[in-house]
Amino acid sequence: MPSLIRTDVSQTDGSFHPTRRQFIARAAVATTLSSCGRRPARAEAASTAASTFNGSPGQIGNNYGKKFSAQIQENLNILLGPKLPRQDPDFAAWVKSQESLIAKHWPWYIDEIRGVADAVGRGYEDILLLNLRAWQYGYYGAKTEDRGCSSLAVTLADGSIACGGSLDDPIRLYCGPVRIVPDEGHSFVSFPITGTSWGNRGMNSAGLAVSLSSQLLIGLKRLAGCVAQDVAIRAILQTCATVDDVRKFCGRHPFTMNMVCADAQGEVLCAQQTAAGFLEMPVSGACALTNHVADDEFVLWLRRRGVSEFRESPTSRPRRGNLLRLIRQRGGKCSAEEVMKFIANRDDANPGSIHNRSTIYLTFSRPQTSKNTLWIMQPKAERDNRRFEAFAV
Repeated sequence: MPSLIRTDVSQTDGSFHPTRRQFIARAAVATTLSSCGRRPARAEAASTAASTFNGSPGQIGNNYGKKFSAQIQENLNILLGPKLPRQDPDFAAWVKSQESLIAKHWPWYIDEIRGVADAVGRGYEDILLLNLRAWQYGYYGAKTEDRGCSSLAVTLADGSIACGGSLDDPIRLYCGPVRIVPDEGHSFVSFPITGTSWGNRGMNSAGLAVSLSSQLLIGLKRLAGCVAQDVAIRAILQTCATVDDVRKFCGRHPFTMNMVCADAQGEVLCAQQTAAGFLEMPVSGACALTNHVADDEFVLWLRRRGVSEFRESPTSRPRRGNLLRLIRQRGGKCSAEEVMKFIANRDDANPGSIHNRSTIYLTFSRPQTSKNTLWIMQPKAERDNRRFEAFAV
């Protein structure tokens, strides 16, 4: 069982995992993206349809692959280029171990990958490597950049919990919000890189909202049985209903990702899940995470487990500081609309801006009062989207 550290911190705490998105940016070709305007964000009354896939795992994968075949081919060319060390014995052993872990715990995931491969006309191994983020096998050489995802949970004036934040990455790699309705488990809306079956920030039909940020822990000694973080998030969205379910899942399956989760019962999880163990920060109705280790006791714990360097994006602490200020000043007094407007406001002159030039999706949820709705802003969609829209999960 991974180690669990609980430490007394303020009610607003967290940290996150910044560089998984940065590696993608290095792999992708440069793209010119449109920017978001400043019209205030607002929730839509009607639910917007996401690309929806249902049925057996094979059917889901096959239909997904058919719909996005051209983009999947492009992502395979971008992300699985000639530098991938396919002939390296250590790399091959890592791929095999990851495949075995997935097949043991979530066999439907393998079936879905096969469905995608069949539809696209590419080998199963290529789609598997895409799902494993194989281009990040040399992960610990990443550079920091002025980007990063942000997450928060905050108590609103009516006493309910809101959860939201941003996803930053090159938009050309993504197919937009995807809704998966499996024949077993919870349906959910999330944001996979096109061609992957994984999960990202999102929400499921049980009312569990998952908000994420990345973090780079150079030299961390990983426990046996570590799984790719995005595969783990997909499993969480499909199999977990509550914050306590997520807590138990993280105890069983090590992966590196910082998380803010909220559920329909009003419970909140603020945790730095790592490949060496699960680190949870006690909260009372509010927390904020960006892309750095926010607690010095955690830093010491991770140092003792091999971490030699804690890299941070230049905006990580300002962004978290901005979220913490909102929580301190407006926590328990703000409306959903105020939080959405705060998240959506883009200010390129402010390093603490949650919505920045790299943001491709902004999310907002209220699991207690709107159990089956995830509000999404897509500032870099083909149409110039300047407001949150409600998506049914």
